Amino acid sequence: MTEIELFEIFSNNVRAFRKQNLLTQEKLAEKVDMSVQAINFFEGKRRFPSPESLVRIAEALNIEVYQLFLPQDKMLIDMGKDTEIEKIRSELQKQIYCDVRKSFSKMIDKLESKQP
Repeated sequence: MTEIELFEIFSNNVRAFRKQNLLTQEKLAEKVDMSVQAINFFEGKRRFPSPESLVRIAEALNIEVYQLFLPQDKMLIDMGKDTEIEKIRSELQKQIYCDVRKSFSKMIDKLESKQP
């Protein structure tokens, strides 16, 4: 997963989860104590939120932070409690977590290197 793909997925997911929760950008901004412009920038792929803002956005959308970074076609599906399925699910979650963390770290490193 590239940084551009991660940014695209994040932006699309913020919009999708916001709409699932029947929230306008204004209402989401109010819930997370941010400007409407900030939410618009996130959804428009023009800016990336701080880790603290990610937590507030996820809480306002009633999801876990990692769900903001899962491609819509790879959202977790409830497959029951079969032992083999649990092993596969665990491995997939670890891989997704590693991919997201790696991409997120690269993004943060780039942002930090641009600051004076």
